[in-house]
Amino acid sequence: MPIHRILLISFLLLLLLATVPIVGLSFYASRVALEAEIGRNLKNDAAMLMEQIDMLIFERLQNVHSWSHLDIIQEGRIGDIDKRLAQFLGELERGYPGVYRNLFYLDKDNRIVAAGDPALIKQVFQPPGDWIHAQVPHGEVFLETLQLQPPYEQADLLIRAPVHDSYASGDIGQLYGVFDLRQIFRLFDQASHSDSGERFVILLDADGRTIASSATAREQKLLLTDTFAGWRLAEANGIAVHTGKPLTDSSVLVGYAVSKGYQDYANMGWSLLVIQSTQQAFQPIWALWWLFFAAFITTGLIASGVAQWVAGRVAKPLLDLTAWVRCFQKSSDCISPAVSGAREVRELSSAFGQLIEDLERSRQQVVHAAKLAVVGEMAAIMAHEVRTPLGILQTTAQMLQWETALSPEGREMTQMIADESTRLNRLISTLLDCARPRQPNMQSQDLHKIIARVIDLLATQAQKKSIQVDWSMPEHAAIIECDQELLVQVFLNLILNAIQIIPANGRIRVHTDCSGSESVKIAIEDNGPGIPADNCARLFDPFFTTREGGIGLGLTVTQQIVSVHKGHISADKSGLGGACFTLFLPFSQEQKIC
Repeated sequence: MPIHRILLISFLLLLLLATVPIVGLSFYASRVALEAEIGRNLKNDAAMLMEQIDMLIFERLQNVHSWSHLDIIQEGRIGDIDKRLAQFLGELERGYPGVYRNLFYLDKDNRIVAAGDPALIKQVFQPPGDWIHAQVPHGEVFLETLQLQPPYEQADLLIRAPVHDSYASGDIGQLYGVFDLRQIFRLFDQASHSDSGERFVILLDADGRTIASSATAREQKLLLTDTFAGWRLAEANGIAVHTGKPLTDSSVLVGYAVSKGYQDYANMGWSLLVIQSTQQAFQPIWALWWLFFAAFITTGLIASGVAQWVAGRVAKPLLDLTAWVRCFQKSSDCISPAVSGAREVRELSSAFGQLIEDLERSRQQVVHAAKLAVVGEMAAIMAHEVRTPLGILQTTAQMLQWETALSPEGREMTQMIADESTRLNRLISTLLDCARPRQPNMQSQDLHKIIARVIDLLATQAQKKSIQVDWSMPEHAAIIECDQELLVQVFLNLILNAIQIIPANGRIRVHTDCSGSESVKIAIEDNGPGIPADNCARLFDPFFTTREGGIGLGLTVTQQIVSVHKGHISADKSGLGGACFTLFLPFSQEQKIC
Protein backbone atom coordinates (compact mmCIF):
# COMPACT_ATOMS: atom_id res chain seq x y z
CA MET A 1 0.00 0.00 0.00
CA PRO A 2 1.45 3.43 -0.89
CA ILE A 3 2.65 5.52 2.01
CA HIS A 4 0.32 8.42 1.19
CA ARG A 5 -2.66 6.08 1.43
CA ILE A 6 -1.39 4.69 4.73
CA LEU A 7 -1.02 8.21 6.11
CA LEU A 8 -4.46 9.20 4.85
CA ILE A 9 -6.10 6.16 6.44
CA SER A 10 -4.14 6.76 9.65
CA PHE A 11 -5.27 10.40 9.81
CA LEU A 12 -8.91 9.42 9.27
CA LEU A 13 -8.73 6.60 11.84
CA LEU A 14 -7.19 8.96 14.39
CA LEU A 15 -9.90 11.49 13.59
CA LEU A 16 -12.58 8.84 14.12
CA LEU A 17 -11.03 7.61 17.35
CA ALA A 18 -10.75 11.16 18.64
CA THR A 19 -14.10 12.59 17.54
CA VAL A 20 -16.61 9.72 17.55
CA PRO A 21 -16.41 9.02 21.31
CA ILE A 22 -16.50 12.75 22.07
CA VAL A 23 -19.45 13.33 19.75
CA GLY A 24 -21.25 10.26 21.12
CA LEU A 25 -20.74 11.29 24.74
CA SER A 26 -21.70 14.89 23.96
CA PHE A 27 -24.83 13.76 22.15
CA TYR A 28 -25.78 11.39 24.97
CA ALA A 29 -25.08 13.95 27.70
CA SER A 30 -26.99 16.66 25.82
CA ARG A 31 -29.92 14.32 25.27
CA VAL A 32 -30.06 13.32 28.93
CA ALA A 33 -29.77 16.94 30.07
CA LEU A 34 -32.41 18.14 27.60
CA GLU A 35 -34.73 15.27 28.51
CA ALA A 36 -34.42 16.13 32.20
CA GLU A 37 -34.99 19.84 31.52
CA ILE A 38 -38.04 19.23 29.29
CA GLY A 39 -39.38 16.73 31.83
CA ARG A 40 -39.12 19.31 34.60
CA ASN A 41 -40.86 21.87 32.43
CA LEU A 42 -43.64 19.41 31.59
CA LYS A 43 -44.07 18.52 35.25
CA ASN A 44 -44.13 22.17 36.29
CA ASP A 45 -46.60 23.05 33.51
CA ALA A 46 -48.82 20.11 34.52
CA ALA A 47 -48.81 21.25 38.15
CA MET A 48 -49.54 24.83 37.13
CA LEU A 49 -52.40 23.82 34.83
CA MET A 50 -53.81 21.52 37.48
CA GLU A 51 -53.83 24.41 39.95
CA GLN A 52 -55.67 26.56 37.41
CA ILE A 53 -58.25 23.83 36.85
CA ASP A 54 -58.68 23.35 40.60
CA MET A 55 -59.24 27.06 41.11
CA LEU A 56 -61.54 27.36 38.09
CA ILE A 57 -63.75 24.42 39.11
CA PHE A 58 -63.77 25.49 42.75
CA GLU A 59 -65.00 28.97 41.74
CA ARG A 60 -67.78 27.41 39.71
CA LEU A 61 -68.76 25.09 42.52
CA GLN A 62 -68.60 27.89 45.05
CA ASN A 63 -70.71 30.11 42.75
CA VAL A 64 -73.51 27.57 42.44
CA HIS A 65 -73.38 26.74 46.16
CA SER A 66 -73.49 30.41 47.18
CA TRP A 67 -76.32 31.24 44.80
CA SER A 68 -78.35 28.30 46.11
CA HIS A 69 -78.42 29.97 49.54
CA LEU A 70 -79.67 33.39 48.36
CA ASP A 71 -83.14 34.49 49.46
CA ILE A 72 -84.22 35.11 45.89
CA ILE A 73 -83.77 31.41 45.14
CA GLN A 74 -86.65 30.76 47.56
CA GLU A 75 -88.90 32.25 44.86
CA GLY A 76 -88.77 28.85 43.26
CA ARG A 77 -91.05 27.36 45.91
CA ILE A 78 -93.95 29.46 44.64
CA GLY A 79 -93.17 28.82 40.97
CA ASP A 80 -91.36 32.14 40.35
CA ILE A 81 -94.64 33.83 39.67
CA ASP A 82 -93.23 37.31 39.16
CA LYS A 83 -90.20 35.97 37.17
CA ARG A 84 -87.79 37.58 39.59
CA LEU A 85 -85.74 34.37 39.90
CA ALA A 86 -85.54 33.90 36.12
CA GLN A 87 -84.47 37.50 35.71
CA PHE A 88 -81.80 37.02 38.38
CA LEU A 89 -80.45 33.88 36.74
CA GLY A 90 -80.31 35.66 33.38
CA GLU A 91 -78.34 38.51 34.94
CA LEU A 92 -75.91 35.96 36.45
CA GLU A 93 -75.35 34.31 33.04
CA ARG A 94 -74.65 37.65 31.46
CA GLY A 95 -72.31 38.51 34.33
CA TYR A 96 -70.18 35.45 33.53
CA PRO A 97 -69.93 35.53 29.74
CA GLY A 98 -68.60 32.30 28.24
CA VAL A 99 -68.52 30.56 31.62
CA TYR A 100 -72.06 29.35 32.20
CA ARG A 101 -74.02 28.22 29.22
CA ASN A 102 -77.16 28.20 31.34
CA LEU A 103 -78.47 28.52 34.89
CA PHE A 104 -81.84 27.04 35.92
CA TYR A 105 -83.86 26.05 38.95
CA LEU A 106 -85.37 22.56 39.06
CA ASP A 107 -88.24 21.69 41.42
CA LYS A 108 -88.95 18.34 43.03
CA ASP A 109 -90.87 17.17 39.97
CA ASN A 110 -87.83 17.79 37.75
CA ARG A 111 -89.58 20.68 36.10
CA ILE A 112 -87.60 23.81 35.27
CA VAL A 113 -89.25 26.61 37.19
CA ALA A 114 -86.83 29.43 36.39
CA ALA A 115 -83.90 29.73 33.94
CA GLY A 116 -81.64 32.30 32.41
CA ASP A 117 -82.94 31.09 29.03
CA PRO A 118 -86.76 31.60 29.08
CA ALA A 119 -87.20 28.80 26.51
CA LEU A 120 -86.27 26.22 29.16
CA ILE A 121 -88.95 27.24 31.61
CA LYS A 122 -91.63 24.57 32.27
CA GLN A 123 -89.57 21.89 30.50
CA VAL A 124 -88.96 18.60 32.26
CA PHE A 125 -85.30 17.84 32.87
CA GLN A 126 -84.13 14.32 33.63
CA PRO A 127 -80.90 14.50 35.68
CA PRO A 128 -78.20 12.12 34.32
CA GLY A 129 -77.16 11.11 37.78
CA ASP A 130 -74.55 12.19 40.26
CA TRP A 131 -70.90 11.72 39.29
CA ILE A 132 -68.86 13.54 41.91
CA HIS A 133 -69.75 14.72 45.37
CA ALA A 134 -67.63 17.80 46.09
CA GLN A 135 -67.16 19.49 49.42
CA VAL A 136 -67.11 23.30 49.53
CA PRO A 137 -67.06 25.69 52.46
CA HIS A 138 -70.35 25.43 54.42
CA GLY A 139 -71.86 22.85 52.14
CA GLU A 140 -71.61 20.42 49.30
CA VAL A 141 -72.05 20.43 45.55
CA PHE A 142 -72.61 17.65 43.03
CA LEU A 143 -71.27 17.16 39.51
CA GLU A 144 -73.58 15.32 37.20
CA THR A 145 -72.34 12.57 34.90
CA LEU A 146 -70.71 13.96 31.77
CA GLN A 147 -72.55 13.59 28.50
CA LEU A 148 -69.99 14.34 25.76
CA GLN A 149 -70.48 13.51 22.10
CA PRO A 150 -68.01 14.09 19.24
CA PRO A 151 -67.18 16.52 17.76
CA TYR A 152 -67.67 18.07 21.22
CA GLU A 153 -69.21 21.29 19.94
CA GLN A 154 -71.35 21.22 23.11
CA ALA A 155 -69.52 20.14 26.25
CA ASP A 156 -71.54 20.74 29.40
CA LEU A 157 -70.47 20.14 32.97
CA LEU A 158 -73.62 20.14 35.13
CA ILE A 159 -73.06 21.51 38.62
CA ARG A 160 -75.92 20.91 41.06
CA ALA A 161 -76.45 22.45 44.45
CA PRO A 162 -79.47 21.52 46.61
CA VAL A 163 -81.74 24.46 47.58
CA HIS A 164 -82.68 24.15 51.23
CA ASP A 165 -86.04 25.41 52.52
CA SER A 166 -85.38 28.55 54.52
CA TYR A 167 -88.72 28.21 56.36
CA ALA A 168 -88.77 24.49 57.02
CA SER A 169 -86.55 21.48 56.86
CA GLY A 170 -85.59 19.66 53.66
CA ASP A 171 -84.87 20.69 50.10
CA ILE A 172 -87.31 22.52 47.90
CA GLY A 173 -85.37 22.13 44.63
CA GLN A 174 -82.04 22.04 42.85
CA LEU A 175 -80.00 24.87 41.36
CA TYR A 176 -78.11 23.87 38.22
CA GLY A 177 -75.17 25.66 36.66
CA VAL A 178 -74.27 24.45 33.16
CA PHE A 179 -70.55 25.13 32.98
CA ASP A 180 -69.14 25.32 29.44
CA LEU A 181 -66.32 22.75 29.48
CA ARG A 182 -64.98 24.27 26.26
CA GLN A 183 -63.45 26.98 28.44
CA ILE A 184 -61.07 24.29 29.74
CA PHE A 185 -60.58 23.06 26.14
CA ARG A 186 -59.47 26.52 25.10
CA LEU A 187 -57.11 26.73 28.06
CA PHE A 188 -55.55 23.38 27.07
CA ASP A 189 -55.30 24.44 23.43
CA GLN A 190 -53.31 27.50 24.45
CA ALA A 191 -51.07 25.42 26.70
CA SER A 192 -50.42 22.89 23.90
CA HIS A 193 -48.49 25.47 21.90
CA SER A 194 -44.99 26.12 23.25
CA ASP A 195 -41.58 27.17 21.99
CA SER A 196 -40.33 23.56 22.06
CA GLY A 197 -43.17 22.29 19.82
CA GLU A 198 -46.74 20.99 20.11
CA ARG A 199 -47.87 19.46 23.35
CA PHE A 200 -50.86 17.34 24.33
CA VAL A 201 -52.81 18.13 27.51
CA ILE A 202 -55.06 15.46 29.02
CA LEU A 203 -57.32 15.84 32.09
CA LEU A 204 -58.26 12.55 33.78
CA ASP A 205 -60.88 11.85 36.41
CA ALA A 206 -60.39 9.59 39.41
CA ASP A 207 -61.16 6.53 37.26
CA GLY A 208 -58.62 7.47 34.59
CA ARG A 209 -61.16 8.59 32.00
CA THR A 210 -60.27 11.53 29.77
CA ILE A 211 -62.69 14.34 30.64
CA ALA A 212 -60.92 17.22 28.86
CA SER A 213 -58.01 17.54 26.45
CA SER A 214 -56.31 19.67 23.88
CA ALA A 215 -57.42 19.59 20.25
CA THR A 216 -55.50 16.50 19.08
CA ALA A 217 -57.07 14.12 21.58
CA ARG A 218 -60.52 15.59 20.92
CA GLU A 219 -60.05 15.14 17.18
CA GLN A 220 -59.30 11.46 17.81
CA LYS A 221 -62.51 11.20 19.89
CA LEU A 222 -60.66 10.14 23.02
CA LEU A 223 -62.86 11.96 25.55
CA LEU A 224 -64.57 9.73 28.13
CA THR A 225 -62.20 6.86 27.24
CA ASP A 226 -59.63 5.24 29.53
CA THR A 227 -56.85 5.39 26.90
CA PHE A 228 -54.51 7.26 29.20
CA ALA A 229 -55.46 5.57 32.46
CA GLY A 230 -52.20 3.61 32.49
CA TRP A 231 -50.14 6.76 32.03
CA ARG A 232 -50.81 7.93 35.55
CA LEU A 233 -47.83 7.74 37.90
CA ALA A 234 -47.54 6.57 41.46
CA GLU A 235 -46.00 9.91 42.35
CA ALA A 236 -48.27 12.91 42.75
CA ASN A 237 -45.98 14.87 40.46
CA GLY A 238 -43.52 13.14 38.18
CA ILE A 239 -42.07 12.44 34.74
CA ALA A 240 -42.42 9.37 32.53
CA VAL A 241 -41.71 8.16 29.00
CA HIS A 242 -44.35 6.38 26.90
CA THR A 243 -44.67 5.06 23.39
CA GLY A 244 -46.88 7.99 22.40
CA LYS A 245 -49.72 6.15 20.66
CA PRO A 246 -52.42 6.99 19.73
CA LEU A 247 -51.37 10.65 19.87
CA THR A 248 -48.14 10.27 17.88
CA ASP A 249 -45.93 7.58 16.41
CA SER A 250 -42.84 8.66 18.33
CA SER A 251 -42.17 8.17 22.00
CA VAL A 252 -43.32 10.94 24.33
CA LEU A 253 -42.27 12.59 27.56
CA VAL A 254 -45.09 12.92 30.09
CA GLY A 255 -45.35 15.45 32.90
CA TYR A 256 -47.86 14.34 35.54
CA ALA A 257 -49.69 16.31 38.26
CA VAL A 258 -52.48 15.33 40.66
CA SER A 259 -55.20 17.68 41.86
CA LYS A 260 -54.74 18.98 45.40
CA GLY A 261 -58.04 20.78 45.43
CA TYR A 262 -58.41 24.44 46.21
CA GLN A 263 -57.58 25.32 49.79
CA ASP A 264 -58.27 21.71 50.72
CA TYR A 265 -61.77 21.89 49.20
CA ALA A 266 -63.28 20.30 46.12
CA ASN A 267 -60.59 17.63 45.64
CA MET A 268 -62.21 15.38 43.11
CA GLY A 269 -59.24 13.08 42.44
CA TRP A 270 -58.50 14.51 39.03
CA SER A 271 -55.06 14.39 37.44
CA LEU A 272 -53.44 16.07 34.46
CA LEU A 273 -50.95 14.96 31.81
CA VAL A 274 -48.79 17.31 29.73
CA ILE A 275 -47.30 15.29 26.88
CA GLN A 276 -44.64 16.18 24.32
CA SER A 277 -43.19 14.12 21.46
CA THR A 278 -39.51 13.31 21.88
CA GLN A 279 -39.06 13.89 18.15
CA GLN A 280 -40.01 17.52 18.65
CA ALA A 281 -38.46 17.81 22.10
CA PHE A 282 -35.09 16.58 20.88
CA GLN A 283 -35.10 18.70 17.74
CA PRO A 284 -32.25 20.86 19.13
CA ILE A 285 -30.27 17.67 19.78
CA TRP A 286 -30.72 16.53 16.19
CA ALA A 287 -29.71 19.98 15.03
CA LEU A 288 -26.61 19.62 17.21
CA TRP A 289 -26.04 16.15 15.71
CA TRP A 290 -26.10 17.55 12.18
CA LEU A 291 -23.76 20.31 13.32
CA PHE A 292 -21.39 17.67 14.69
CA PHE A 293 -21.71 15.71 11.46
CA ALA A 294 -20.93 18.78 9.35
CA ALA A 295 -17.97 19.58 11.62
CA PHE A 296 -16.77 15.99 11.28
CA ILE A 297 -17.00 16.11 7.47
CA THR A 298 -15.22 19.47 7.40
CA THR A 299 -12.54 18.20 9.77
CA GLY A 300 -12.21 15.03 7.69
CA LEU A 301 -11.68 17.05 4.53
CA ILE A 302 -9.11 19.23 6.27
CA ALA A 303 -7.43 16.13 7.72
CA SER A 304 -7.39 14.54 4.26
CA GLY A 305 -5.73 17.63 2.82
CA VAL A 306 -3.19 17.71 5.64
CA ALA A 307 -2.58 13.98 5.20
CA GLN A 308 -1.99 14.46 1.49
CA TRP A 309 0.43 17.30 2.21
CA VAL A 310 2.28 15.31 4.88
CA ALA A 311 2.31 12.25 2.64
CA GLY A 312 3.79 14.37 -0.13
CA ARG A 313 6.42 15.70 2.25
CA VAL A 314 7.33 12.14 3.24
CA ALA A 315 6.58 10.09 0.15
CA LYS A 316 8.01 12.37 -2.57
CA PRO A 317 11.56 12.37 -1.17
CA LEU A 318 11.33 8.60 -0.79
CA LEU A 319 10.12 8.27 -4.37
CA ASP A 320 12.99 10.49 -5.52
CA LEU A 321 15.38 8.31 -3.56
CA THR A 322 13.84 5.16 -5.08
CA ALA A 323 14.15 6.60 -8.59
CA TRP A 324 17.79 7.43 -7.93
CA VAL A 325 18.45 3.88 -6.69
CA ARG A 326 16.95 2.45 -9.87
CA CYS A 327 19.07 4.85 -11.92
CA PHE A 328 22.12 3.81 -9.90
CA GLN A 329 21.37 0.15 -10.65
CA LYS A 330 21.62 0.97 -14.35
CA SER A 331 24.53 3.36 -14.14
CA SER A 332 26.76 4.26 -11.19
CA ASP A 333 27.34 7.72 -12.68
CA CYS A 334 23.97 9.03 -11.38
CA ILE A 335 24.27 12.17 -9.29
CA SER A 336 23.05 11.75 -5.73
CA PRO A 337 19.60 13.32 -5.31
CA ALA A 338 19.12 16.49 -3.30
CA VAL A 339 16.44 14.98 -1.06
CA SER A 340 14.39 17.41 1.02
CA GLY A 341 11.54 16.86 3.43
CA ALA A 342 11.46 15.74 7.04
CA ARG A 343 14.66 15.40 9.02
CA GLU A 344 14.32 11.61 9.22
CA VAL A 345 13.95 11.40 5.42
CA ARG A 346 17.02 13.58 4.94
CA GLU A 347 18.95 11.42 7.38
CA LEU A 348 17.79 8.33 5.48
CA SER A 349 18.96 9.86 2.23
CA SER A 350 22.31 10.78 3.77
CA ALA A 351 22.72 7.31 5.26
CA PHE A 352 21.77 5.72 1.94
CA GLY A 353 24.28 7.89 0.11
CA GLN A 354 26.94 6.89 2.63
CA LEU A 355 25.95 3.25 2.12
CA ILE A 356 26.38 3.62 -1.62
CA GLU A 357 29.79 5.19 -1.09
CA ASP A 358 30.77 2.38 1.25
CA LEU A 359 29.57 -0.20 -1.26
CA GLU A 360 31.51 1.51 -4.01
CA ARG A 361 34.58 1.62 -1.80
CA SER A 362 34.11 -2.05 -0.96
CA ARG A 363 33.71 -2.84 -4.63
CA GLN A 364 36.92 -1.01 -5.42
CA GLN A 365 38.66 -2.85 -2.62
CA VAL A 366 37.40 -6.17 -3.97
CA VAL A 367 38.58 -5.25 -7.47
CA HIS A 368 41.88 -4.11 -6.08
CA ALA A 369 42.24 -7.31 -4.08
CA ALA A 370 41.45 -9.33 -7.20
CA LYS A 371 44.11 -7.46 -9.11
CA LEU A 372 46.59 -8.03 -6.32
CA ALA A 373 45.72 -11.71 -6.37
CA VAL A 374 46.50 -11.76 -10.07
CA VAL A 375 49.77 -9.96 -9.34
CA GLY A 376 50.55 -12.53 -6.64
CA GLU A 377 49.97 -15.39 -9.02
CA MET A 378 52.05 -13.71 -11.71
CA ALA A 379 54.80 -12.96 -9.19
CA ALA A 380 54.90 -16.55 -7.99
CA ILE A 381 55.04 -17.85 -11.56
CA MET A 382 57.68 -15.33 -12.65
CA ALA A 383 59.73 -15.95 -9.52
CA HIS A 384 59.68 -19.64 -10.24
CA GLU A 385 60.01 -19.56 -14.03
CA VAL A 386 62.11 -16.46 -14.65
CA ARG A 387 64.36 -15.86 -11.71
CA THR A 388 66.45 -19.07 -12.10
CA PRO A 389 67.24 -18.73 -15.86
CA LEU A 390 67.62 -14.99 -15.32
CA GLY A 391 70.28 -15.65 -12.71
CA ILE A 392 72.04 -18.02 -15.10
CA LEU A 393 71.99 -15.39 -17.88
CA GLN A 394 73.33 -12.72 -15.54
CA THR A 395 76.13 -15.01 -14.25
CA THR A 396 77.02 -16.10 -17.78
CA ALA A 397 77.19 -12.49 -18.95
CA GLN A 398 79.45 -11.58 -16.06
CA MET A 399 81.76 -14.54 -16.83
CA LEU A 400 81.94 -13.57 -20.50
CA GLN A 401 83.01 -10.07 -19.48
CA TRP A 402 86.09 -11.63 -17.87
CA GLU A 403 87.23 -13.08 -21.22
CA THR A 404 90.20 -11.06 -22.50
CA ALA A 405 89.64 -12.08 -26.08
CA LEU A 406 86.16 -10.58 -26.10
CA SER A 407 85.72 -7.89 -28.71
CA PRO A 408 84.40 -4.47 -27.73
CA GLU A 409 81.10 -5.23 -29.44
CA GLY A 410 80.83 -8.50 -27.49
CA ARG A 411 81.73 -6.75 -24.26
CA GLU A 412 78.99 -4.17 -24.92
CA MET A 413 76.45 -6.84 -25.60
CA THR A 414 77.36 -8.81 -22.46
CA GLN A 415 77.05 -5.60 -20.42
CA MET A 416 73.60 -5.02 -21.95
CA ILE A 417 72.59 -8.57 -20.96
CA ALA A 418 73.78 -7.98 -17.40
CA ASP A 419 71.96 -4.65 -17.10
CA GLU A 420 68.67 -5.98 -18.46
CA SER A 421 68.95 -9.03 -16.22
CA THR A 422 69.37 -6.70 -13.24
CA ARG A 423 66.31 -4.66 -14.37
CA LEU A 424 64.24 -7.81 -14.76
CA ASN A 425 65.36 -9.03 -11.36
CA ARG A 426 64.29 -5.67 -9.89
CA LEU A 427 60.87 -6.01 -11.58
CA ILE A 428 60.41 -9.46 -10.10
CA SER A 429 61.34 -8.15 -6.64
CA THR A 430 58.78 -5.35 -6.99
CA LEU A 431 56.12 -7.84 -8.00
CA LEU A 432 56.89 -9.99 -5.02
CA ASP A 433 56.75 -6.96 -2.70
CA CYS A 434 53.38 -6.03 -4.16
CA ALA A 435 51.97 -9.55 -3.90
CA ARG A 436 53.38 -10.49 -0.52
CA PRO A 437 54.26 -7.35 1.48
CA ARG A 438 56.21 -8.06 4.62
CA GLN A 439 54.67 -7.64 8.04
CA PRO A 440 55.38 -4.13 9.43
CA ASN A 441 57.41 -3.58 12.55
CA MET A 442 55.41 -0.88 14.34
CA GLN A 443 57.37 1.44 16.58
CA SER A 444 56.98 5.04 17.72
CA GLN A 445 58.78 7.23 15.21
CA ASP A 446 59.03 10.92 14.43
CA LEU A 447 57.31 11.36 11.07
CA HIS A 448 59.16 14.61 10.38
CA LYS A 449 62.53 12.85 10.61
CA ILE A 450 61.36 10.16 8.18
CA ILE A 451 60.26 12.77 5.61
CA ALA A 452 63.50 14.75 6.12
CA ARG A 453 65.52 11.59 5.49
CA VAL A 454 63.67 10.91 2.23
CA ILE A 455 64.16 14.50 1.04
CA ASP A 456 67.91 14.16 1.78
CA LEU A 457 68.08 10.89 -0.14
CA LEU A 458 66.46 12.47 -3.21
CA ALA A 459 68.24 15.80 -2.99
CA THR A 460 70.85 14.83 -5.63
CA GLN A 461 68.19 13.79 -8.18
CA ALA A 462 66.23 16.97 -7.52
CA GLN A 463 69.33 19.11 -8.03
CA LYS A 464 70.05 17.47 -11.37
CA LYS A 465 66.68 18.84 -12.68
CA SER A 466 66.90 22.08 -10.68
CA ILE A 467 63.73 21.13 -8.78
CA GLN A 468 62.98 23.05 -5.63
CA VAL A 469 61.70 20.92 -2.76
CA ASP A 470 59.94 22.97 -0.05
CA TRP A 471 58.69 21.39 3.11
CA SER A 472 56.63 22.96 5.86
CA MET A 473 56.42 21.11 9.14
CA PRO A 474 55.61 22.14 12.72
CA GLU A 475 58.58 22.58 15.01
CA HIS A 476 57.38 19.96 17.46
CA ALA A 477 57.75 16.27 16.67
CA ALA A 478 54.95 14.22 15.10
CA ILE A 479 55.22 10.88 16.91
CA ILE A 480 53.24 8.06 15.28
CA GLU A 481 53.29 4.27 15.40
CA CYS A 482 54.72 3.06 12.10
CA ASP A 483 57.31 0.94 10.28
CA GLN A 484 60.05 3.40 9.43
CA GLU A 485 61.40 1.55 6.41
CA LEU A 486 57.97 1.08 4.87
CA LEU A 487 57.14 4.77 5.25
CA VAL A 488 60.51 5.68 3.72
CA GLN A 489 59.48 3.58 0.73
CA VAL A 490 56.12 5.41 0.58
CA PHE A 491 57.61 8.90 0.55
CA LEU A 492 60.42 7.81 -1.80
CA ASN A 493 57.83 6.57 -4.31
CA LEU A 494 55.68 9.72 -4.10
CA ILE A 495 58.50 12.32 -4.19
CA LEU A 496 60.50 10.38 -6.77
CA ASN A 497 57.45 10.14 -9.01
CA ALA A 498 57.04 13.92 -8.74
CA ILE A 499 60.75 14.49 -9.57
CA GLN A 500 60.52 12.20 -12.59
CA ILE A 501 57.28 13.65 -14.02
CA ILE A 502 57.69 17.40 -13.56
CA PRO A 503 59.93 19.35 -15.95
CA ALA A 504 63.20 21.04 -15.01
CA ASN A 505 63.04 24.02 -12.64
CA GLY A 506 59.86 22.58 -11.14
CA ARG A 507 58.63 22.78 -7.59
CA ILE A 508 57.61 20.22 -4.97
CA ARG A 509 55.97 21.16 -1.69
CA VAL A 510 55.63 18.87 1.35
CA HIS A 511 53.36 19.95 4.21
CA THR A 512 52.27 18.23 7.44
CA ASP A 513 49.36 19.16 9.73
CA CYS A 514 49.22 17.71 13.24
CA SER A 515 46.19 19.69 14.46
CA GLY A 516 43.93 16.64 14.26
CA SER A 517 43.24 14.65 17.40
CA GLU A 518 43.41 11.24 15.72
CA SER A 519 45.73 11.53 12.70
CA VAL A 520 48.41 13.56 10.99
CA LYS A 521 47.88 14.92 7.49
CA ILE A 522 50.70 14.91 4.91
CA ALA A 523 50.29 16.69 1.54
CA ILE A 524 52.85 16.27 -1.32
CA GLU A 525 52.20 18.75 -4.17
CA ASP A 526 53.97 19.60 -7.40
CA ASN A 527 53.53 21.95 -10.35
CA GLY A 528 53.75 19.22 -12.96
CA PRO A 529 51.19 18.25 -15.62
CA GLY A 530 48.84 16.90 -12.95
CA ILE A 531 46.60 13.85 -13.10
CA PRO A 532 43.76 13.67 -15.63
CA ALA A 533 40.37 13.24 -13.96
CA ASP A 534 39.73 10.01 -15.86
CA ASN A 535 42.90 8.46 -14.37
CA CYS A 536 42.17 9.26 -10.71
CA ALA A 537 40.01 6.18 -10.21
CA ARG A 538 42.69 3.85 -11.70
CA LEU A 539 45.75 5.54 -10.27
CA PHE A 540 46.43 2.90 -7.61
CA ASP A 541 45.61 -0.11 -9.81
CA PRO A 542 48.45 -2.55 -10.49
CA PHE A 543 50.27 -2.04 -13.82
CA PHE A 544 48.53 1.26 -14.51
CA THR A 545 51.05 3.90 -15.55
CA THR A 546 51.27 6.89 -17.87
CA ARG A 547 55.02 7.34 -17.52
CA GLU A 548 57.23 5.82 -20.15
CA GLY A 549 59.31 3.02 -18.71
CA GLY A 550 57.13 2.66 -15.61
CA ILE A 551 55.63 -0.67 -14.59
CA GLY A 552 52.63 0.75 -12.64
CA LEU A 553 53.31 -0.92 -9.30
CA GLY A 554 54.82 1.93 -7.25
CA LEU A 555 51.53 3.57 -6.23
CA THR A 556 49.96 0.16 -5.68
CA VAL A 557 52.67 -0.74 -3.20
CA THR A 558 52.37 2.74 -1.64
CA GLN A 559 48.64 2.28 -1.09
CA GLN A 560 49.20 -1.15 0.44
CA ILE A 561 51.73 0.24 2.92
CA VAL A 562 49.39 3.11 3.89
CA SER A 563 46.52 0.62 4.35
CA VAL A 564 48.74 -1.59 6.54
CA HIS A 565 49.26 1.50 8.72
CA LYS A 566 45.41 1.93 8.92
CA GLY A 567 45.71 5.18 6.98
CA HIS A 568 44.27 6.63 3.82
CA ILE A 569 45.77 8.09 0.62
CA SER A 570 44.09 10.03 -2.17
CA ALA A 571 45.11 12.02 -5.23
CA ASP A 572 43.71 15.34 -6.40
CA LYS A 573 44.66 18.57 -8.09
CA SER A 574 47.40 20.62 -6.47
CA GLY A 575 47.27 24.25 -5.55
CA LEU A 576 50.50 24.58 -7.52
CA GLY A 577 48.74 23.39 -10.66
CA GLY A 578 49.99 19.81 -10.71
CA ALA A 579 49.18 16.72 -8.64
CA CYS A 580 48.61 16.51 -4.91
CA PHE A 581 48.83 13.29 -2.89
CA THR A 582 47.23 13.54 0.56
CA LEU A 583 47.95 10.97 3.28
CA PHE A 584 46.29 10.54 6.66
CA LEU A 585 48.23 8.40 9.15
CA PRO A 586 46.87 7.69 12.65
CA PHE A 587 48.94 8.58 15.69
CA SER A 588 48.16 5.17 17.18
CA GLN A 589 47.46 1.86 15.44
CA GLU A 590 44.41 1.45 17.70
CA GLN A 591 42.77 4.13 15.54
CA LYS A 592 41.70 3.78 11.94
CA ILE A 593 41.20 6.53 9.36
CA CYS A 594 38.15 5.98 7.13
